[in-house]
Amino acid sequence: MHERHVSASGKVRAVAGCLLVIDMQEEYVGEGRNRRSHPYDALALIEAVNGRIADYPPEHVFYVLNRFFYESRKSPKTLVAGLDRVSGNVFEKRRGNAFTNPELALRLRAMDARSLELVGVDGNYCVAASALGGVREGFQTACNEHCIGTANKRKYERTRRKLAENSVRFI
Repeated sequence: MHERHVSASGKVRAVAGCLLVIDMQEEYVGEGRNRRSHPYDALALIEAVNGRIADYPPEHVFYVLNRFFYESRKSPKTLVAGLDRVSGNVFEKRRGNAFTNPELALRLRAMDARSLELVGVDGNYCVAASALGGVREGFQTACNEHCIGTANKRKYERTRRKLAENSVRFI
């Protein structure tokens, strides 16, 4: 969303908050996914994430797609059917942390982003790694737990403590 900031010269300007939609891909949330390793309630998760997408200006919504380092760049990666795509801000990552793609941080800084809200999958892996990456990059980072799919709820208790210890907030 937007925060207001008063600069040293006294001018008021909008400071952008951005939404990072992490790994909401067919292979993790779609109908054909491996439900044992990705047991999310897909329809509820897509609906919740779409609700957050609707709360942001389109240009402040960023989609991050996962392509593991060992996967060919030739095979297409697609957002899950039913997910609202409101911007062309699509970034691909090759590791868990979205900020391993340096273009993402550059684009966020060019927008003067200060805060990030993370949604998507999985709360123990890519969302958590990206939240920590966002903090390391200097962004105020929050995880919206209502909009995060987490396969292993017991492990998430430890993950959540680690995130909180590293200044990640929760919504």
